[in-house]
Amino acid sequence: MTLLQQVLGEDWHKLPPVIQQHYQLEDGQQNSLTGSMTIAYPTYCFPLIWLIHLFGGLALWRGDNVQTRVQKTTTANTLHWQRIMTYSADICDYFRSQMYYFTDHEVIEMIGFGFGLRLKMTVHNGDLLYQSQGHFWQYGKLRVTLPDWLLLGTATISEHAVSADMFELNFTIKHPWWGETYSYRGCFHLL
Repeated sequence: MTLLQQVLGEDWHKLPPVIQQHYQLEDGQQNSLTGSMTIAYPTYCFPLIWLIHLFGGLALWRGDNVQTRVQKTTTANTLHWQRIMTYSADICDYFRSQMYYFTDHEVIEMIGFGFGLRLKMTVHNGDLLYQSQGHFWQYGKLRVTLPDWLLLGTATISEHAVSADMFELNFTIKHPWWGETYSYRGCFHLL
């Protein structure tokens, strides 16, 4: 059973085949996606985005038509993500994370230095939806919860099948006071 099958349970069967293939990785397997994204955020958010990027999260640079490759590998029920964004021949950026089962319909996504995010996962009209349930910092058994509003806000991710071999990704962070603080959007093909 794959990580997403375990997390979604019976809802796994409500996903279109292209999104199932995207996550259909048994232990030790890997796959890749390729696509083009728009990455955006207000200039005043740059210092906080830079700090989050320093700890291993989020793509740092804004851009349109950013060529993106996503490589996924599974080991011991952990989904490892490596995102490679190419802005030009000499500018690349990386964003890595690991995703773990937390409870039914919830995963934890970890970046570096013990920082993570709880994400609730649901399926609605065939779309895979993630919504943040709070950030945290963990060192050993010590876990300090950080509410979404203390950082950039609440993250919402949707994956929507566009065709038999392509899906659209929409990642948005909205803060209750500042509005949309970060986003990336694009279409991806499974290689």
